[in-house]
Amino acid sequence: MLPGVGVFGTTATIQSFVPILKVCGFPVVALWGSENLDARTLAAELDIPFSTHKVDDVLLRKDVDLVVIGCPPHSQSYIAVKALGIGKHVLCSSPSGPMQLNALLMVKAARYYPRLMSLMCYGLRFLPTIVKMKKIIEDGCLGNITICEVKVHYGGLPKEKYDWMCDEGMGGGVLNTFGSNIIDVITFLTSERAVRVHGMLKTYTKQTQNIKGIREITSDDFCTFQMELDKGACVNVTLNSHITGQFVQEILVCGRKGRLIARGSDLYEQRLNATRESLIHFDPIKEEERYGISPKARTEIPSPYLKGLIHMIEAVKDAFEKEEERQNWHPEPVASASNFEDALYVQAVVDAIRKSNKTKQWTKVDVSVNEPEPEPNSNSMSLDYVRRSTIFLH
Repeated sequence: MLPGVGVFGTTATIQSFVPILKVCGFPVVALWGSENLDARTLAAELDIPFSTHKVDDVLLRKDVDLVVIGCPPHSQSYIAVKALGIGKHVLCSSPSGPMQLNALLMVKAARYYPRLMSLMCYGLRFLPTIVKMKKIIEDGCLGNITICEVKVHYGGLPKEKYDWMCDEGMGGGVLNTFGSNIIDVITFLTSERAVRVHGMLKTYTKQTQNIKGIREITSDDFCTFQMELDKGACVNVTLNSHITGQFVQEILVCGRKGRLIARGSDLYEQRLNATRESLIHFDPIKEEERYGISPKARTEIPSPYLKGLIHMIEAVKDAFEKEEERQNWHPEPVASASNFEDALYVQAVVDAIRKSNKTKQWTKVDVSVNEPEPEPNSNSMSLDYVRRSTIFLH
């Protein structure tokens, strides 16, 4: 039996989630937004019967058993931890937060309530192209993985007003938004984790026509980083939001027997002795339109990510439908999904890249196991943001 759903946020992610959930048969019964007017407006647009700006008004509803979170990253961990503590299943959009502490709090809550679903929505894991790519790699068709190269090119949308996307400390920037997904999918494909990283982040657009004056954009709009993986492979990633036109994403995985490249939602293969690459998976289906996702949301979330999200929600549906009780779920359909432990690793890599950008040196990836002690006179974005983010949610 499918559980009732409460959604948190008024972002493009939530505007995509809700139509998918409804088509899959989930009853979406409540919506939370930080501003009452925004929540009420979006609830009316998405045909959700209840809206509020109070977190508990959604979490304490008896008809809500699954919480879907698509808030600004700096506020997501608070809602996720509280939802698990009340006994709700949680799906959390990426990134998990602006820093490791956010993800660590979520990990501890998930460990304390292991029978509750606690998953990250890294949708690329469910994209058919990526699923096929992983199967080929696991079958040994590429041999030992040596090199991975990823490029993401797109034109950043002009900001109408200053929000979390403009603020590095609140989780904005191409590294956190796209980089976190890429770090996760590389780990998913190769079954390897980063041990050392080297990165460079740049903010070239600090003001726009609507954002000017005292407040400047601090989030990165260009990023390149390298990762050394624990079994010897190396990864090079470039994220560039200064290229207008169609969204381009290429994920190249090289092995000793050949290579695979995912271009958007299509997959190409080239064996070692072949003179040209061949198309082995073509995905022409415009699933976003079939699921009723608004044109505005489709312009903000690239097609491969939306398609992956659709397949993930379908897997979550299967997980709940395999059990008769509304609050129970079967782990098999979502076995390949990212959990909060994966999110903690991803955030550790992101933090290491940011540190490398400041030190200009290769940096070791350290996954936190304990909450850090605040440094005296520290002006970092860490604990202060986490604590402040809990204040405005009440």
